Amino acid sequence: MRCFLALLLAVPILVTAAKAPPAGIPISKHNRTELHAAAEALKSGIDGYEGRQHQLLPDIIIFYNAVRYALDDNMFYQAKDVASARKLLALGQERLVQLRLGKHPWTTATGLVPRGYRSRLDDSVIPYGVEVPANYTPRVHKKWRLDVWLRGRNNNLSEVRFLTERLNWKSPFAPKDTIVLHPYGRFCNAYKFAGEVDVMEALQHVQARYPIDRQRIALRGFSMGGAGAWHLGAHHAGDWVVVAPGAGFVDTAIYQNIFTKKPPPTWWEQKLWNLYDVPPVAANFANTTAIAYSGEIDKQKQAADLMAAAFKKEGMTLTHIIGPKTGHRYEPKAKLDVARQVGAAVDKGKNADPRKVRFTTYTLRQNRMKWVTVFGLEQHWKQARVEAQYIDDWQFVVKTKNVSALMLDQLEIPNQGATTYAVTIDGQKLKTKPPRNGPSNCVSLATSGTWC
Repeated sequence: MRCFLALLLAVPILVTAAKAPPAGIPISKHNRTELHAAAEALKSGIDGYEGRQHQLLPDIIIFYNAVRYALDDNMFYQAKDVASARKLLALGQERLVQLRLGKHPWTTATGLVPRGYRSRLDDSVIPYGVEVPANYTPRVHKKWRLDVWLRGRNNNLSEVRFLTERLNWKSPFAPKDTIVLHPYGRFCNAYKFAGEVDVMEALQHVQARYPIDRQRIALRGFSMGGAGAWHLGAHHAGDWVVVAPGAGFVDTAIYQNIFTKKPPPTWWEQKLWNLYDVPPVAANFANTTAIAYSGEIDKQKQAADLMAAAFKKEGMTLTHIIGPKTGHRYEPKAKLDVARQVGAAVDKGKNADPRKVRFTTYTLRQNRMKWVTVFGLEQHWKQARVEAQYIDDWQFVVKTKNVSALMLDQLEIPNQGATTYAVTIDGQKLKTKPPRNGPSNCVSLATSGTWC
């Protein structure tokens, strides 16, 4: 944690897009007093609940937090936000009463359902939303497709507004028989840093509470959400069956016109851009399917064009759907094409154990792709690459660049009758016996190429 926070303090240029919410409008003394009393009543009920560590309490705490933050930090931006806050506190009280009776109907509810979890990052309670299909029932043993939808920027966003949206507004894409996850993303930091953690933790929370088909998880988003889809899609490519970014930025220098500003960025700032710039790690998209969208006259089209060039450099072709004569929005026919192609990729399903994995990283913060995990770099913040392939007859070929230690694991290959596995790492041939407890092997290049 200390290292993470120190990095945030060291690179202010990376987080200039994430600004604190502006001050809102004044609300009447009567409204403030009423909301404060209702929020404290809900807090008292939460604090007095016998099972204060109950795993479902975050589903109630989210409503108290949202109103408390709005009151403390003056985040009411329209008169209707006061009415929204009242409704959220009432819903929190309703859930608390149900939980006291041993009931929790919202956990099996269909439609738009706000939920929450306690983050391992800072122990805070974070909200998210799910859209649950009308035909969903936990009594039926079925694995459901999951779409992760990353919202666009709203500088006047508050948790009151986010939860109100999650009670009223559906995703722009609503595929049949699909649960849609809406992470909060920690305000508007383009799903970087704590926002990235939020997406992955919300995903894990949903997977633990709904029967999700892990081979059919799609990542989508538009505008700032498109930037998040590019970022999370690249650095966690092995988690998604398809990544569908719309109109989102992919780099620091071009998007923010950094080199036109004074003073120019230092060398160490430029190195740290590789923490989340996407073009340098475009090769990771070889592990998933990418379907980009841009409006033809949207200035954000330059991001997808930049990625198309990065794909070409890696010997790949980016599928780029363009809405003709369209600005910063989905053109209706192009939107249907995006939905069709994303659906086709999901129907095909993710290859959990592909024979070949390509992985590029600059940091051990992002160190895993499919069945390849990098544990050591010869030089940090310099590009590292791994190309690992299972050939046949229990043989692996691995090529690396700037990697000092790695592990190959969870690769489902037959080992009946095998007396040895063979691996060639950068031309060096090694052998090992098949593992006793399943196909979990490791290669440590730090110890002169030991295969264990």
